[in-house]
Amino acid sequence: MKSLLAYRRFLFATLALLVCDPVTAACLCTYTPAKLVDVLDGGNIVFEITGEQKTIRLAGIITPRLKPNPQLQKPWCEAEGAKAIQAKAYTAELLSQASQITLDEQQVDEAGEITAVVYIDNFSLGQELLYKYLAVENNEPTQWCD
Repeated sequence: MKSLLAYRRFLFATLALLVCDPVTAACLCTYTPAKLVDVLDGGNIVFEITGEQKTIRLAGIITPRLKPNPQLQKPWCEAEGAKAIQAKAYTAELLSQASQITLDEQQVDEAGEITAVVYIDNFSLGQELLYKYLAVENNEPTQWCD
């Protein structure tokens, strides 16, 4: 009985300490500042990064295509093209109004293409496109033409 009471006191004291003492957390992230150069489409953007222009592909999402790509052998329709124009315009609007643009590089492939999460004033650009139904997650089927 005494050990149960001591255990309860210990738990109460620990919880009280956690509630009363502010916890400071720091992000060990290494985001790279970037400056907008051009929006190629909803998912490909040219940024100036440390004085050099680089094309960045948004990580984790698929955006509609502006025109058919015969190499992909995927169906394309005018509805996809219209959605692609909306995605490009929304991307350009968000980036041009941003006070801060940062990148969290995800990967560089053999061809040197960079995939990154792009943050606009600490919000993910890819997530914003998903919220507006202007993109789908990488593992989801695209239904632009359905």
